[in-house]
Amino acid sequence: MIALPAWGQDLFESAGRTDSGTGPSFALNGFSRGVIFTGQNSTPLYSQIRSSYGEIALKIKASAGKRTGFYSEFRVRSGFEYNRWITETDLLEAYAEIDLERFNLRVGQQIILWGRADGINPTHNLTPRNYFARSPDPDDMNNGNFALRSRFSPFEKIRLEAVWVPVYKYSVYRFDLFDTPDYVKFGQSNMPGALLGNGSIAARMEFLFSRFDGSVSWFSGYDPMPGIEAGDLPDTPAGDLTIVMKSSAFRQQTLGLDFSSGMGSFGVRGEAALRIPASAYEDEVYTPCRDLRYVLGIDRSFGDLNILLMYLGQYVFDYKESVVAGEIPEIDPQQLQNPAAWAMLGPMMDTQLRGFNRIIFTQTEKVIHTLAIRPSVSFFHEVAEMEIFGLYNFSTEEWHIYPKVTWKISDDLKLSLGGQYFEGPENTVYDMIAPVFNGGFLEFRYTF
Repeated sequence: MIALPAWGQDLFESAGRTDSGTGPSFALNGFSRGVIFTGQNSTPLYSQIRSSYGEIALKIKASAGKRTGFYSEFRVRSGFEYNRWITETDLLEAYAEIDLERFNLRVGQQIILWGRADGINPTHNLTPRNYFARSPDPDDMNNGNFALRSRFSPFEKIRLEAVWVPVYKYSVYRFDLFDTPDYVKFGQSNMPGALLGNGSIAARMEFLFSRFDGSVSWFSGYDPMPGIEAGDLPDTPAGDLTIVMKSSAFRQQTLGLDFSSGMGSFGVRGEAALRIPASAYEDEVYTPCRDLRYVLGIDRSFGDLNILLMYLGQYVFDYKESVVAGEIPEIDPQQLQNPAAWAMLGPMMDTQLRGFNRIIFTQTEKVIHTLAIRPSVSFFHEVAEMEIFGLYNFSTEEWHIYPKVTWKISDDLKLSLGGQYFEGPENTVYDMIAPVFNGGFLEFRYTF
């Protein structure tokens, strides 16, 4: 029941043999943890173990001198998850870098996070995520990918950054966990091959002032979050009907900006991104409409109490009213023996999946208005902390609550207890994922 993972210190924190920075250095840290997630059973008033695993993470930071360095993070997880026993290894990051004061170059497996908003970042397009990772820490959703990243500071307050991702890696979205008819199977994803033209490029300019910093950015490539489409249909209705579903990536460009500033006792952060898919959604069922996503957050501390308030919005261009459904309907095989019904199967599936993808991309309404709040308070000289994250979507009537209590037993040992609950009307994202995620969790973590 006691599992072990490792969320170590920051990259620049030392946990091993180091020196003045002019010679070789080496630092090793990490964490181990045990995690249990519970959820609602099909039988009312009873719960079941949704996930229980142990994980260990090792972080290595080394350098051959002041100008060069290496960093890696490796994780091993073993336990029970999604109704099966697992043993998984993950090389989250492994890169080398050279730092020449005004110029920095980093090459290898890495996590690149853009945006200054709190956790919800419309300009974040470079790092894929595992949206179905069970962890009390939302940052554990981030997956590393091979990239070349360079930074150049031509002036003291301005920094230029360019990123090239040569091979596409998609985010994990477990469509197979949703309720689907028996004739639906999930096959190999339809993803871009390892060609130069299938890579992604991005650039941004940052402005770094004393009480204000921000950036403007541009991304061109395949979106890390794919849609879903149906494979080729059988030639005839003879035999058992099987339709293979697969994830498919779409190419897009994103123009973004973000900022953060201190205004008196308030901290203000904002972010916005205009997404322009290369193909129209009418031509590809797995492609979203053009949209503008924006976030504005304000926080303030009152002693040990901190309150964060966020507004999240989305405007969908080229929006057309249509019926959307979060479930693929059952089909009577006898009806498909009719040639007219068989001819309508393909168009029906396209219509169904186009609506399903609109739910996944949160484009069921032309304008989306969402409000989120996260109060947090520390007790006993920061030995214990309690926080509650709550979110309500006024346009779709979906809501989510995430309470969490953390107790620092010692400097290295921490216990966390919490839960999460999603609720939404039929044919919404929260309605689909609620059976998978609703429940409580317990984490026991040792950091070294």
